[in-house]
Amino acid sequence: MKNYLGQTLGLALLVLAMLIGLSLLPSNISLAGLSLRKMDIFSDIRTPAPELAAPDSLRTDSTLLALDTLAVSSSLDSTGRDSLGLWPAVDTSLFGQIFEDYTPEHQGLAHFFSAVDSIRTHGHRVRVAIFGDSFIEGDILVGDLRDTLQTRWGGDGVGFVPITSEVARFKRTLVHRYEKWNTFSIVKNHGSGAAFGINGFVYTPQHQAFVHYEGADYFTHTRRWTQFRLFYQCKNESSFVWQNQDAAPQTERLPAQPDRLGVWAWSLRQAGIRAFALRFEQPDSSLLLYGASLESGPGIYLDNFSVRGNTGGRLRLIEPALVRQFDAYQHYDLIIVQLGTNAVTTKMDNIRWYKAELEQTFAHLRRCFPGKPILLVSVADRAGKIDGELITLPSVLAITAMQRELARQHGFLFYDLFRGMGGRGAMQRFAAQKPALANKDYTHLTHEGGKTLGHLFAKLFLDAQSAYASSHPTPASR
Repeated sequence: MKNYLGQTLGLALLVLAMLIGLSLLPSNISLAGLSLRKMDIFSDIRTPAPELAAPDSLRTDSTLLALDTLAVSSSLDSTGRDSLGLWPAVDTSLFGQIFEDYTPEHQGLAHFFSAVDSIRTHGHRVRVAIFGDSFIEGDILVGDLRDTLQTRWGGDGVGFVPITSEVARFKRTLVHRYEKWNTFSIVKNHGSGAAFGINGFVYTPQHQAFVHYEGADYFTHTRRWTQFRLFYQCKNESSFVWQNQDAAPQTERLPAQPDRLGVWAWSLRQAGIRAFALRFEQPDSSLLLYGASLESGPGIYLDNFSVRGNTGGRLRLIEPALVRQFDAYQHYDLIIVQLGTNAVTTKMDNIRWYKAELEQTFAHLRRCFPGKPILLVSVADRAGKIDGELITLPSVLAITAMQRELARQHGFLFYDLFRGMGGRGAMQRFAAQKPALANKDYTHLTHEGGKTLGHLFAKLFLDAQSAYASSHPTPASR
């Protein structure tokens, strides 16, 4: 039998030589009008170039919230972490960036902190609506922020919860099980014709559909709650079975609302609810479910309205009239919007269309929440390979600058998350930590990374509250 080993080796050497040659080609060549992607077979072993500082265009002077002296200090304890659990290997020197206030009177959070004061003085509940994408889904970041603020300001329970969730098993804030539901969202299956709820979803039960919510022990304030509310819409009367922990199941009827379609709420109050389940044995075809809320007493509640794949434009599919009906139940005191991850690409040619999309979305949010303060949080860092080198994608910086400018135009509060988490190369540094703070997709946080940024935002809010208290003393403190 003929020996082909020499020919095989020669062919392998020829292919290797061709690949090396392609690696040496410049990155800006094109063929028939098409840009050729640079090939670099040594990218995985090449020493990365040093990271550059954020450009001067991102170092803008703005009207800062309340006081110019708001700084986030970081004192390490005996474990090597600071008092909020931040890992010192992350560049915490940049965590001192604070909220930029572009509201007309430069008092963007005055209403919010006045509401926070009312928790203690009048036993009120303060609610925050957080719109975002997969960067915050599964209560990443939001869970730690919520738990820290509830420890300081009160409240127990995770707040708004969906009927179904792609990341139900991923959450640390809730044990969530469900079966036999049709799920429609502003991003997927949005042609159902049904009006979307405030979280961008609507759910219809099939025969014997059920959903089960159970408190989780990871966080202090997600273990139990005292009030369960179910948000729904139906033209005809529909019944369901509910069960609180090990108690006997009970049947309840949702009344028909043929003349006034909109959002309605069924509510139950019981002490120390740990687990709660609903079952729809023979649901009416007109029944639409929007989600539920798990709460307990005065305090603060953060409702996570994340939609995977959302760039922001699809939020315009949520009808302002329906949002205002939700707000009539919830009474939101602050709206937070964190978007941009799904618009980041390796090129810069997407900025113009994305700016136009966000301009329309922000005007839409103003119609949904008239008179409410809106905090725009910029896109986070995201890394990818360009010319074989793993770097912060250039469009991250461009989108951040564009979002800041839109915050100015629309009179929003603004936080530069890209700079706050460390600027260029932050996701690479997050992913290199032990334990890792980011996944190897260099886009999404791990739970530990969510803890880091969740505590960052908690400290920003607490420092901002201190500044507000200094400039708005109560009668007892004067």
